[in-house]
Amino acid sequence: MNAAPTDSPPTRSGSFSVTASLLRRFLPGETRKMALGLLLLLGASGLTLLQPWPLKLVLDCVVGSRPPPPLLAWLVPGPADAAGHSKPGLLAVLCIGLLVLELLLGALHVLSAYLLNSVALRLVFKLRCALFAHVQRLSLAFHDSSTVGDSLYRITWDSYCVQAIFSEGLIPGLTSAATLLGIALIMFTRDWRLTAAALAVAFPLLLLVRRLDKPMTEQSLRVHEYESEVSSRVQETLVGIRAVQAYGREQFESERFQNKASASLQANLRLIVVQTASQGLVGVVLAGGTAAVIWLAARGVLQGRLTPGDLVLFVAYLAMIFKPLETLAYTAGALQSATAGARRVLDVLDSVPEVTEAKDAFELPHPVQGRIVFENVSFGYRPGLTVLHKIALDVPAGSSLALVGPSGTGKTTLASLLLRFYDPTNGRITLDGRDLRSVTLQSLRQNIALVTQEPVLFAASVLENIAYGRPGASLTEIEAAAKAAGAHDFIQRLPEKYETHVAERGATLSSGQRQRLAIARAFLKDAPVLILDEPTSALDAETEEALLQALESLMKGRTTLLIAHRLSTVRCASRIAVLKDGAIEELGSHYELVGRGGLYAHLYELQLGSPEPVGQAEAL
Repeated sequence: MNAAPTDSPPTRSGSFSVTASLLRRFLPGETRKMALGLLLLLGASGLTLLQPWPLKLVLDCVVGSRPPPPLLAWLVPGPADAAGHSKPGLLAVLCIGLLVLELLLGALHVLSAYLLNSVALRLVFKLRCALFAHVQRLSLAFHDSSTVGDSLYRITWDSYCVQAIFSEGLIPGLTSAATLLGIALIMFTRDWRLTAAALAVAFPLLLLVRRLDKPMTEQSLRVHEYESEVSSRVQETLVGIRAVQAYGREQFESERFQNKASASLQANLRLIVVQTASQGLVGVVLAGGTAAVIWLAARGVLQGRLTPGDLVLFVAYLAMIFKPLETLAYTAGALQSATAGARRVLDVLDSVPEVTEAKDAFELPHPVQGRIVFENVSFGYRPGLTVLHKIALDVPAGSSLALVGPSGTGKTTLASLLLRFYDPTNGRITLDGRDLRSVTLQSLRQNIALVTQEPVLFAASVLENIAYGRPGASLTEIEAAAKAAGAHDFIQRLPEKYETHVAERGATLSSGQRQRLAIARAFLKDAPVLILDEPTSALDAETEEALLQALESLMKGRTTLLIAHRLSTVRCASRIAVLKDGAIEELGSHYELVGRGGLYAHLYELQLGSPEPVGQAEAL
C-alpha cells in the first residue's frame, strides 16, 4: 500500500461530511451558473410532469366521451360533434402539444447540461490546481513517505471525484427530490391512497442505502488505492527504464505490474458485485411497490372511482415517482466511489507542511551578506533516529566550507536544513544572524542557489532551463551565464541553439552538458549563498577538471557549502568539515587536515595516494 500522507486530518464519519467538505471549498464562485442550470433542469422536470396528460386526455376525451378542459376545448379547431367538441381536432392538438412538449424538454436539457457540466469541469480544474499547488508546498517529509505515482494519481484521477459528486450526487439529488415532490402533490390530489402506497417504497430504500454505505465506501477506497499502486508501478519502471533494459528485467517488471493490475482487477470485480447486488435489491423493492400501486389503481377503476385515463396517468406517474427514488438510491451507490476519491484528495489538502512560516515571518534582504552559523544543530528523519548530532559551524560571508566524509554521515542533510527542506529537531541555523525559522521561505531560497549531483532539467528549451531560477532574465544575461559556465559553445552547436528542446531529465544531453546548464542556472540566479552537492561525482576525470574551473568561478564572492566525495574538488575550499556518524570529526583547511593524519588524511590517501608532505604543500 502507498504511504499515507503525514499529519493525517481528523477522520470523517460519513460520505455526506466528505462531499460537503469538498463542495464547500470549491463550489463558491460557481453558484450563479449552477443556479441557472438547476433552474432550467427543474423547469424540464416540471414539463416532464405534463407528459402523461396528452395520453390521458386521448383516452378520456377522444376515445372516451368526457369533455376536455375549457382551455383545451377553446384551442380545438373544427366544428363540434355530438360530444360537444371536434375529436379529430382535439387529437391533432394533443399530438402537436406532445411534440412541442418534447422540443421544449430537449432544449431545456441541452442548456442545463451545458451549464451544469461546465460547472462540474470547473470544479475539477479548481481541485486539480489546488492539489498541485498544495503538493508543491508540502515538506519533503511528505514526498519522502509518498510515491510519485500515488501523488500523480490523486491529482490526475482522484480529482474527478468532485465532478462525480456534483454531476452524479448533488444535481440528481436536488432534481430528483423536486420531481418527487411535484409528482407526489399531483398524485395526492387524484388519490391519496395510491400516493401513500407509492411513497411507502422510500422507507426500505433509505434503509438499504444506509446499510450499503459502509461496505461500498470501503470497497471503492480499495479500488482507488490499487489503481494508485498500478500508476506508481508504471511510473517507477519507466523512470528506471535504462536499468530495466540493461539488466534484462523486463519480464520481472511485467510480472510485478501484472500482480498490481490483478489486485486492482479483483478489487474492481468485488466492487461491481456489491454495486450490482445493491441495484438488484433496489429493483426488487421498486417492483413490489409497482405491483401494489397497479393493484390499487385497477381496483379503483373497477369500483368506478377512477377512469381508464386515470389508470394510465397513475401508471405513468408511478414510473416517474419511482425513477427519482431509483435515482436517489443509485446516486448513493455511485457516490461511494466518488467519496473514496474525495477522502484521498482531502487527505492531501488537509496535510500540513512540517516546515511552515512563522506568522510574523519577515523578508530577508536580497542579497544577504551570507554568513551562515549552525548552532548545536541536531536532526533526525524519524523520532529516535538522529542523523546529525550537535553540529556547530560558523561560515563567514564569502567563504567556502567543504563537507566530506563517508556516505550516510549527514552531509546532504546539512545542506537540506539550510534550504529549510527540513527543520532541526534541536539547535538553530542563522543567516546573517537571523534564525531561518523567522524568515519567509521565498526570501530565504531566493538567496540560495543549488547545484546537485544529478542536474534537474525539465522538458523545455535550453533557454527556459537556464532561466528557471530567474524567469525574467534577458537573452543577453542568459548567454552571459552560459558563457561563464562554459556551456555557450555546445549550445551554439545544438540544432536550434538556445531554443533547442531538452528531453525529459535532459536525456539527450551528456552528463557534462547537463551539469553545465545547471551551473549556468546558478550563475544567472546570482544568489549570495551557493550549495554544491557533489556536482562532479558523476563525471569522468577530464570533464570534472573542465567543470572545476567553472565551479571555482561560480564560488568567488559567494558563501559556499561544497559537498563532495571526491576530495580532489575540495582543496580550494576555505575550510573542510569532516563528518563521521553525524558529528564533526575534524575541521580545518586541506593542508591542516592532511598534516593531522586523521580521517581526512586517510580518505585522501585512499583516493589520491600518499598525501602531500605538509612542507611541500605549503610551498606550493
